[in-house]
Amino acid sequence: MAVSPSLIAALRGARGRCPACGKGRLFAGYLKQTGACAACGAATGEIEAEDGPPWLTVLLLGPLLAALTFIAARHETWPLWIRLAGLGTFAVAAVLMLLPRIKGGLIGVLWGMRERS
Repeated sequence: MAVSPSLIAALRGARGRCPACGKGRLFAGYLKQTGACAACGAATGEIEAEDGPPWLTVLLLGPLLAALTFIAARHETWPLWIRLAGLGTFAVAAVLMLLPRIKGGLIGVLWGMRERS
């Protein structure tokens, strides 16, 4: 079974690599895109993900964080400051870890859709 080129581009983007070749870096910083791939010269900086990555990150993490909040509320033996600090730290760490991967994956999907047109 052949793998879709759009899926390959999305997986490359999620790893932070160029969706075209998979070798060059997609980001120059945390979320700042490079203008072009250093390996193949593909113009990845022209693809704008805009509001998609934060929206999708909230959509994915929201139910998980809500469930963890309900679970933490049931553990009344733990002090409130430990529960709040733990949930806050987990939420911030999860967003910081997931956001660049989602942005790269979305850029890869948009790259794959552009290649088909």
